[in-house]
Amino acid sequence: MGVVIIHTSSLAQVSLTGQIRTRTELRDGQGTLPAKDAKASFFTTQRTRLNLGYAAERFRFLTSVQEVRVWGSDQSTISNLEGSKFFLHQAWGELILSDSVTIKVDNLSVKAGRQEIIYDDSRLLGNLDWLQQARRHDAVVIRFSHKGWIADAGFAFNQNHGQDTPNKSGSLYNGIPTAPVVPGTNGIGMLYKSMQYGYFARTGKLGKASLLFFKDDFQKTTTVENTTTFVPGVNSRVTVGAAVFATPSEHIKLTSAAYYQGNQDKLGNPLEAYNVTAAAAFKVYKFTTNPGFDFLSGNNTARQGKVNRRFDPLYGTPHKFWGMMDYFYAADQFGVDGSLSRSPGLLDIYLKNTFAAKENLVFTLDLHEFYAGNKVAAATEGATAEKTAAGRLGTEIDFVVNYNILKNVNIEAGYATMLGTTTLDLLKAPAANKQNTGQWAYLMLNFAPDFLAKANPGK
Repeated sequence: MGVVIIHTSSLAQVSLTGQIRTRTELRDGQGTLPAKDAKASFFTTQRTRLNLGYAAERFRFLTSVQEVRVWGSDQSTISNLEGSKFFLHQAWGELILSDSVTIKVDNLSVKAGRQEIIYDDSRLLGNLDWLQQARRHDAVVIRFSHKGWIADAGFAFNQNHGQDTPNKSGSLYNGIPTAPVVPGTNGIGMLYKSMQYGYFARTGKLGKASLLFFKDDFQKTTTVENTTTFVPGVNSRVTVGAAVFATPSEHIKLTSAAYYQGNQDKLGNPLEAYNVTAAAAFKVYKFTTNPGFDFLSGNNTARQGKVNRRFDPLYGTPHKFWGMMDYFYAADQFGVDGSLSRSPGLLDIYLKNTFAAKENLVFTLDLHEFYAGNKVAAATEGATAEKTAAGRLGTEIDFVVNYNILKNVNIEAGYATMLGTTTLDLLKAPAANKQNTGQWAYLMLNFAPDFLAKANPGK
């Protein structure tokens, strides 16, 4: 993060970097198919971020503050209903336990505080940097690495600030912010009460293989006469799996992964779900083509079952995998009439293409063909009906141009369209009177200065 200043007395390293990223968007069906009489929306969002880092011989430190806004949305005074705009994105300290005398490994450390948690390709755990707010966790992570072996363990425990605080009584956690902010992606609707994970990997000349064990616990609820209250105890969701990232040659990359999700969903229903994926990337001169598929299991929405088979991609980066228009596993719910319990899962067959015209100019063109992963109930037949709709959901085309104007200044423009079907209409609420085509365009300008760069001109 940024350029380093060396202090000869302590060999400390200081970094100070920033970011201003504006993104102007034209939305006419981003996230869900537009209604037939809907008009396109046009707006600009901005992220302003300042990062201060410090690294000494036995510890590291980072604090990152940011403000996110929609241009023109401010009132004379900021209402609590608008949520938090200026907040800490990261603030952590890392104690380094390894040394050259007693603990002779490449790294053994404990990292505590608000931090991004990123592993592998960000499929299940990532920082979701595309979203202006991004993603972070309040957690403790124990990190180990030595000669290509990696082993991390992470822990988190969330609590409300208010009546049931630790210095009073009770420990119920509703996991829902008081402001109208959607907690997390994937339509999960509530944050975890606690989480624990273990990540293990081995890197070598031909790539990397990894294992993940992740458990997140949600406060139990009870519903009486349509009123939901939180009660003692948690529902625990367990996700386990493995991934392989192989590079047999400089022109070929292979990726495969399989994950199982079980035990209970957030509401305590039995959970049995899985995700499998495979892809290959072939590079010829300046052109790279990347065919692959993703399958995420889902429920048979035409026949209600007792087991939830909807795979949830945890806290990853949906925007990176299932189309830039974020129809699936993002903030917009994906299920019959918008109900997650009636989500049929997803089969995504894709072909991603990249052309690096110059070192600072890159074009990408991604093609996605989407299918439901399970049966979809017809619109008027109800949750237990046998009649089903066709499984094909539509085709998405994403085109992006990325240009580095300067070392720390980048401009990116994109256009995407979804050519949807009536089945896709059923799965995006409200499921009625929609167009079959959605489109989205954006222009993003990113300034990422390194404020200490001149202090070390040799870098």
